[in-house]
Parts: sequence; C-alpha cells; structure tokens
Amino acid sequence: MHINYLKVKFSLFLFIILTCTSCIKLWLGTPEIGSKSYPIEFYLDNSYYLKENDSIDKFQKCLEEKTGYHLKFNFVPDEKAVLSSLQRGTAHFGLSSALGYVGAAEKSSLKSVLLLTKKGSATNRSIIVGNSKFWKNQLIKSNQLKRSFNLSNDIIIKINNELTIAYSDTESVIGFLLPRMFLFQKDIFPYAAIFVGSYNSVLDALNDNLANIGVISESFLEKKYPNLSQIQVGVQFGDFIIIAMTPNLPSSTIIENQNVPLQTSIAIISGFDQCTHKNPTEFKKIFEADGVLKSNEKLFTVTKELYQFQQENIRILTQQEN
Repeated sequence: MHINYLKVKFSLFLFIILTCTSCIKLWLGTPEIGSKSYPIEFYLDNSYYLKENDSIDKFQKCLEEKTGYHLKFNFVPDEKAVLSSLQRGTAHFGLSSALGYVGAAEKSSLKSVLLLTKKGSATNRSIIVGNSKFWKNQLIKSNQLKRSFNLSNDIIIKINNELTIAYSDTESVIGFLLPRMFLFQKDIFPYAAIFVGSYNSVLDALNDNLANIGVISESFLEKKYPNLSQIQVGVQFGDFIIIAMTPNLPSSTIIENQNVPLQTSIAIISGFDQCTHKNPTEFKKIFEADGVLKSNEKLFTVTKELYQFQQENIRILTQQEN
C-alpha cells in the first residue's frame, strides 16, 4: 500500500514538473518564426529601391496570404547594412548585388534563393564598344578589316594597349570592375582610363574623341537601341561598334540567412513567385524588376572569380602601402 502511494505521488510530481517545464518554455522561449510577434524580416537598400508604402503593404499582404507567415519589410541605408543584418541574423531575407552576396557568403552562412529578372533575364554583362569610324581606320591599317574582332589577336592587343578607355564609375561592377578583370585576363592594359559617370557619357566620350574604347552594360544597350537585332562582336549601332563582351553576371539576388527553417524558405520562394505575377506593378516599384527565378550557385562562378580578383588587388595595394 505504501509502495503504491509512493508511485502515485512520484507520477503526480513528474506530471507537475513536465507541465511546468512546458509552461516555462512557452513563456520564456522564442516565438515561432513568421508569427505575429516574430515576423519574417526582409531587408532592402533604401538608396536604390523606392520606399512605396502602398506598394509595400499590398505586396506584403499578398505574401502573407500565399505563405501563411507574417512579414515585415525594412529599409536600411545601403547594401552593407542589408548584408550585415543577414550575417547577424537580424534579417531573415535581404536583397543584394551578386558581388555583395559572394563577398558576404565568404564570411557567413548565407544562401542566394532567388534572382530578380528584367524582361526575363536575370543577368547582365559588360559590352566594350568603340567609335566605328575610328576602329575601321585602325583595322584597315592593320589589314584586319575582313576579320572578326578578336581581342586575342596580337595587333588588336597592341592597338588597345595604346588607347584610352572610358568607364562609368569606379564602384560599378558592370561599368568597371568586370571589364577591368576581363581585359586583364586577355593581357590588355589600356594606356589610360577615364571615369565619366554614366553609360550615356561613355558614348559621348567616344564621339568627342576623349576615349577610343568604352564600356556600357548590355541592359543599357538594349534599352537605348531597342531595335538592335543581335548583340555580338562586330555589330554596329549608331556611330559605334561592339568590340568585345564579358561573361554574364547575375544581377540582384534575394538572400536568406541559413538559420531560416527549410519549410519557411520554400514557402517564401513560392510566395514571391506567385505574388510577382499577381502584383506585378507593386513588385516593380519595390524591386525595380519584373520577375524572379530560382537561384543556382553555379551562376555565381564568374562573380566569385571577380571577387577573388578584387581581393588580390586589395592585397597587392596593401603590401605596396606597407
């Protein structure tokens, strides 16, 4: 009898302990991600993306309906703040350039889940162009007129190494960093470089004989010359001719902090795809894009190469300063 009483007493004690532990855990523990008290935090760079309250509200409402999660959009000063928030875990998702993502992913567990698209394309590249009259004269002199432009040709390399190149600005990936690496890999080192601020100014510099070659983006070329049937080496447009093209880089990417549960990630990816089609106007105002594609790490191969190239340049400059 005494033994049975002890068993009942122990069972009751154990039940109370387990019940209280659950209560304490519920009281002290972190709320479930995506709940009203712990919404999914999405970070955007306010200096590049318009803060349209109505658009944000409509797009957020669509995502919440499609995913069943509560979300909150946050605008921060720049891309560094977006990436820093993702690395610290303050942000669950964020928008960044491809190069920014690759650099941040080297130091923390981040993953590209979606790519933003414009007119169905999620990539961009540098187009190296020249004044067609100038280049025809150069090729006639070098007896290369009937041949395709080939930057590996010794004569073409010699011509380029004696010329001035026009870039947009020093911070531009497509307008400077990527083509700089591209030319370096082909042993082409222009005699001088100028930075003119925009792609339109690059073309002006060529027409004004301030530069002999210049760099514009493929997206800029397509927008400025919409009737251009094809983009390839040797094609002329206006007063210009295409001399070379770099490999493609992804444009903007939506990144997730890898602490986000898998089922949450899948839901958000699906929700973005659905809401992009349901609310295209709001999506374009917020993201300056017209669609999304699922990301693939293989698409960042050239971006990673560019990141390493930049890091090596920094290392060399640091050694020289010391």
